[in-house]
Amino acid sequence: MGPGLIVLLVRAALLPLWPAPQPVIYDEFGYLLQADTFAAGRLTNSPHPLWPFFESVYILHQPTYNAKYPPGQGLALALGQRIFGDPWFGVWLSCGAMMAALCWALQGWLPASWALLGGLLALPLCLFSYWMDSYWGGAVAAAGGALVLGSYARMVRRRRFAFAWLMGIGLVILALTRMYEGLLFAAPFVVALLVRRRSFRVWAPIALVLAAGAAFTLEYNARVTGHATRFPYTEYQRQYGYVPSFNIQPLNAAITYRNLSVANVFFKWEYDRWKRSRSWGLVVDRFREWGAVVTLVAGGAPLMLVFLGFLWTTAQDRRMFLPLAGLGAVFLGSFLQIVYNAHYAAPATAAVLLLLVQSFRHLRHSRLPTAIGGRALGRVIPAAMLIALFAAQGTRLYRQETIEQTKPVNARRGKIECRLLDQNGGRHLIVVRYTGTQNPHEEWVYNRADIDASDVVWAHDMGAEENRNLIGYFKDRTAWLFQPDVEPESLAPY
Repeated sequence: MGPGLIVLLVRAALLPLWPAPQPVIYDEFGYLLQADTFAAGRLTNSPHPLWPFFESVYILHQPTYNAKYPPGQGLALALGQRIFGDPWFGVWLSCGAMMAALCWALQGWLPASWALLGGLLALPLCLFSYWMDSYWGGAVAAAGGALVLGSYARMVRRRRFAFAWLMGIGLVILALTRMYEGLLFAAPFVVALLVRRRSFRVWAPIALVLAAGAAFTLEYNARVTGHATRFPYTEYQRQYGYVPSFNIQPLNAAITYRNLSVANVFFKWEYDRWKRSRSWGLVVDRFREWGAVVTLVAGGAPLMLVFLGFLWTTAQDRRMFLPLAGLGAVFLGSFLQIVYNAHYAAPATAAVLLLLVQSFRHLRHSRLPTAIGGRALGRVIPAAMLIALFAAQGTRLYRQETIEQTKPVNARRGKIECRLLDQNGGRHLIVVRYTGTQNPHEEWVYNRADIDASDVVWAHDMGAEENRNLIGYFKDRTAWLFQPDVEPESLAPY
């Protein structure tokens, strides 16, 4: 718990200089919608009568109003919203939990001093990465993977079967966050455990926790999609998925879209990514993206070089076979995915960290043809990396860069809302009119779970005739026209 508490205290102390982030990416707005829904005590929301005006990327509006994602990240954000009044504190709590889970997992596989080194190497990931500085996720799934890794070691190596409960919890967390990658990572551990430990004391707790997780998932699916076995993601693909989930699948030519900004994402950006993922360019992309994954977890390129330099030596260590198998499964599975971001590999974070520390153990005992030697390098490299990283982050905080300097233009949504409410009071409707040349990643039309109760409602411009119906419905609000491609902060009376 100590390392996790350090992460929480340090990040909380930095809040005056480094405030909570503004959402910008589709996924973030989807998770925030889930958080708002769960914090209100609901699993989903009724569709709005004028829902076509509010269509957004990765958001379902029929048969209910919710995000397409599994509920794990949204539940974590909802916890922060209920306790502290802001969903970002759910990110804060989950990063503290990730650090605690990573250190605990390493202690099951390594001597205490080496597990401590792993905890130090994980500090940049837990404190300074986008896993902490966004709503995009990563920390919850990483904690789930760490519980699987750490509980397996304790059950098999130390015969402490009480940790079967934590194995079950870790598997459920993976299913509720990153189901595909979580299944790939956990499969080798589950199979190995089945081979080595078949007793009732091991499998009864795991089965009970998995049954509870399955019951919740079926209920959630039924509430969101109307079918217990149909996931929200599957329903979203059925309605909007011109580009399929995996690159081995064909395009869905039967899909039509009601507004241009949503169509641009699928017909342009996702289509381009799908097309490239079916070419040899996929190999280049995936190795580059996995370099980013290892660099993110390791805290920098020098440590990634140590990881890769001793990977073959580490692979010959029989004790590292299962962590390598789990990581390898996630790596190979990524070649079926069309787009890949670092947090997709979050279930394997603990395995990457374990193999990195094991690489340092091999470095320590290696006979390098240098004047420094492996023992000294094993101390110098992590220390230099941590010093350089903290210095760089300190410089960034000292500069106090604004969101206009560091974030995409739609990060100013919150600023626009606050200015509108401060200067005018009352309640408002913002009609967003795109020119057709906007960046498809800069979507502005997202709303809270209860649209009608929101102080500010964002809606698509659907033409004068349709807009009259919208403005008539929200007749108690001041209507504004917003053209972000022309002027990203200027509102005009509609």
